[in-house]
Amino acid sequence: MYARAVEDADLRLRELRQDEWTRFILGGLALALSLVATAVRPELAIPLFLGGLALGALGVRAAVEHWEIVDRLAGERDAHVVPEIRRRAARETTMERRHALADHVRSWLREPAPERVRAAAHELEALATELDDDELTLDPVSAVVCVQLLTDPESPLLDTARPPDELRARVGKIRSGFSARNLAA
Repeated sequence: MYARAVEDADLRLRELRQDEWTRFILGGLALALSLVATAVRPELAIPLFLGGLALGALGVRAAVEHWEIVDRLAGERDAHVVPEIRRRAARETTMERRHALADHVRSWLREPAPERVRAAAHELEALATELDDDELTLDPVSAVVCVQLLTDPESPLLDTARPPDELRARVGKIRSGFSARNLAA
């Protein structure tokens, strides 16, 4: 990822956050004014109410776009200079989250497992074991790639058209993000 693309993403995230809050606040204000208008100026109640709903919908749209950008870039190492993206990726490295991911991986190994999963069963079981191992740390980018493997419909785990070799390669990439916990720290 290029430095300029990271700067653009950071700027876009800030703009979206500002749009989100501005629209939610103005939408809430318009809704409150529509209630007041029912007693003072009834002809303004419906337009204010509809305006408040529209602003709320635009706020939701900005929030969803913001979330999508953070989610997409959390798996990009270069994007971790943006604090919000770094925090999102770091959340995936907690032991609680790792245990949940390990359980999810193991659920794929239960019978009847699809052929592509059976072909990568050894690698997937090793991944689940490492996820559960509290003596290992997991790189945030690898943690996000693991989440994407388990949730993205186009991942080699979920996309039935993808070959088992691609699944094994992705699991190998995730497993390369593990390292021994530094006990001296």
